[in-house]
Amino acid sequence: MPASRLNIDEVRKRLDGAQRTIYVLLANQAQNYFVDSFKKQEFAGQHWKEVQRRMPDKAAYKYPKKKGLQRRTSPILIGAGYKIRGGTLRRAVSNMSRTAQYCSNGFRMIVDLPYAARHNEGLAGMPRRQYVGQTSDLTQMQNRLIAQEIDKIFRI
Repeated sequence: MPASRLNIDEVRKRLDGAQRTIYVLLANQAQNYFVDSFKKQEFAGQHWKEVQRRMPDKAAYKYPKKKGLQRRTSPILIGAGYKIRGGTLRRAVSNMSRTAQYCSNGFRMIVDLPYAARHNEGLAGMPRRQYVGQTSDLTQMQNRLIAQEIDKIFRI
């Protein structure tokens, strides 16, 4: 584009508006990617380790015999819960973009549950079943989204 046709003031105004828009779009894209890991029961191509409540040879599968049969078929990390509705962790992940924080080094998405890090990082004897993190696929998706938004800024 010739310099005479480039309106610097208009581009600057669009850049200022796009910064927050890009953060929101990236947060929503990451959130959808992470929620999808609950549906697939894997993260970045790594299947989660099976839970004992779904293994017929384990005591967690056998007891209780009459109640809680849904626990044997419920997805990993969602579970049926006991006296409460399961899926608290998945719902917290699906609300991540609403609780995201802007900080000095960028954008931080938070899952505010005490046991979230135990599952994601595999802490305190818990097998690692990662559901949140930066992957090469997510990075490629984010780069495409950023490129699209920048293209919109320079289209006059």
